[in-house]
Amino acid sequence: MAHDPTPLRPGLAAILFLLKRYLFSSWTARKRKSQAAFGVALPVVGIAVGVCAFTVVLSVMGGFVQGLKKRLLGVEPHIEVVVREGFGRIPAQAELLRRLPQLSNQIVSVSPFIKSDVIVQSSRKPMTALLWGVDTQNAEEVMRFNSYFLNSDSRFSELAEDAEAETSLQDESQAGGTFPTLFAGEKLLNVLDSSVGDRLTLISTQPDEGLGGFAPTQQPVVVAGAFHTGSMTHDSKVIFARLELVQKFMDAPGEWSGIQVALREPLEAETVALQLNEALKADGLRAKPWTESNKALLKALRLERWGMSFVLYMVILVGCFSITITLVLAVRRKAREMAILRSIGLRRVDLGLLYLLKGGIIGLVGVVLGLGFGLLLLQVVSKIPLSIIEDAYPGHGLPVLVSWSDVISVSLGSLLLSVVAAIWPALEVMRIDPVETLSDRAA
Repeated sequence: MAHDPTPLRPGLAAILFLLKRYLFSSWTARKRKSQAAFGVALPVVGIAVGVCAFTVVLSVMGGFVQGLKKRLLGVEPHIEVVVREGFGRIPAQAELLRRLPQLSNQIVSVSPFIKSDVIVQSSRKPMTALLWGVDTQNAEEVMRFNSYFLNSDSRFSELAEDAEAETSLQDESQAGGTFPTLFAGEKLLNVLDSSVGDRLTLISTQPDEGLGGFAPTQQPVVVAGAFHTGSMTHDSKVIFARLELVQKFMDAPGEWSGIQVALREPLEAETVALQLNEALKADGLRAKPWTESNKALLKALRLERWGMSFVLYMVILVGCFSITITLVLAVRRKAREMAILRSIGLRRVDLGLLYLLKGGIIGLVGVVLGLGFGLLLLQVVSKIPLSIIEDAYPGHGLPVLVSWSDVISVSLGSLLLSVVAAIWPALEVMRIDPVETLSDRAA
């Protein structure tokens, strides 16, 4: 009868039995109970801390970036159509306003505007500001600014040719009379010590030449309302007035600084801008998306995100190093057991697979615990108000946006690193020589 040279192998069932013994059953053993528990718990905690930190930090950063983008898109046009070169103005063309919405199905509405730096003079002090002339008929639909007005009844359409100033100023001689109206940022009014109903004077930063030499153009106005956007730049610098008033004040009749374009999907601004640039090239115009105006800020946020991701992956990598150290020590401590397993039929590859699975299971437990604690912590920080963010988020906790693509990638990455960290211990156990090990121990 022929003898089968192939030895019997325990197979996967034996490997799973050994995994259970080394990872769980040894915890209940009387001897080396604390050592076994510490050897498994240390790498699990290391990976769990890294995954938890990764989930919390990037989710809070994602919430912050999302809130910042919402604020930017709430106070800035999605696209501005301006001159192709320089900072000149474009001729007022009603035909261009009709043609723009036909160039892309993403365009919802358009509105012309004109901007200029001015000096705002109150009865107490002057302040530089950005005078923003808007088309009262279309600006509300394009800018969607109504939610930022402190008075819920305020609308761009209420910007009037004249309004009566209040007589509550300290300098009574400046009160009274009717003047054009404007809307100003809340912080700007606070600096000027003014309020709604007060009279201000706009002073041009580009003096005109008159009979008596160069003299700045001045225009008295009345504050019709205030707004608060949460953007320091807008709240402390911007004032809105009627387009026709600003054109007259700047001596630019029939001219615009550009055209504001509102989109259905603001995040598609760059794609739509490329389409508009092709169509407007012959007119000497170009489309400037909101991402171009805030390029430096968005780039800084991306670099910060990459930097934080790198640091957090290093934390996870440190946890994986502990897997390597723990399993290498376990191999050397259990060399006799490994030699006996080899002598009863387990192959080298079976022992290597055993330690790879040990590393993977330790990583899996760490990932599950890290995600669980991370998501729980996010629920807490998003609900509890913090004093350090009350100015930016009054009555709310930290902004949170969980990116499930990031969660999946960090989970799979952590598992992969855990398995990679077990390669060295797997190679160590595969190099064990049963005869040499058992004879050395016997000696």
